[in-house]
Amino acid sequence: MSSIVKNLDRHRRRAERLDDPSFEQLRAPAARRRLSATVLGILALEAAVFVLAGLGVFSVWAFIIGLLVAIVVFVFAFGALKASTRGVEELPEDALDERHVQIRGQVYSRAYTLISWLGYALFALIVLAVAFGWELPMFLTLAIAIIALQLVIIAPTLVAALRHDA
Repeated sequence: MSSIVKNLDRHRRRAERLDDPSFEQLRAPAARRRLSATVLGILALEAAVFVLAGLGVFSVWAFIIGLLVAIVVFVFAFGALKASTRGVEELPEDALDERHVQIRGQVYSRAYTLISWLGYALFALIVLAVAFGWELPMFLTLAIAIIALQLVIIAPTLVAALRHDA
């Protein structure tokens, strides 16, 4: 079996899994908003764990355990968020109908705009830090970089979840 056919089968199975009727309760706009808030809250919790560990409030083991718990909860919450959007933002065109392809294009456009503004804000923060001679601790710099990277990864799914017609 060729790799193209295997990929097509894999995408179809993924589309069927994401379109499972058992996820229907997650597809209501209010549920998608709650899931989006949960995912963002977990990222905020992760940032807090980094900051508290950097300030010495947590031991190294408490930091590792806290981070592992946050990651596991994040994976499940983000998976539920993807199921709430039926994967419109991640599936290839051949697994989507025309309406979903159009929605995906709009989602990516808005996500790109969102990430651009995030990039501008981080750039402005860096310029201000250099201009005023602020010294950010390494743990804070690392936390900002990790959270920003995670926001880049989840932005299309968040935008799709917060759309009324996704």
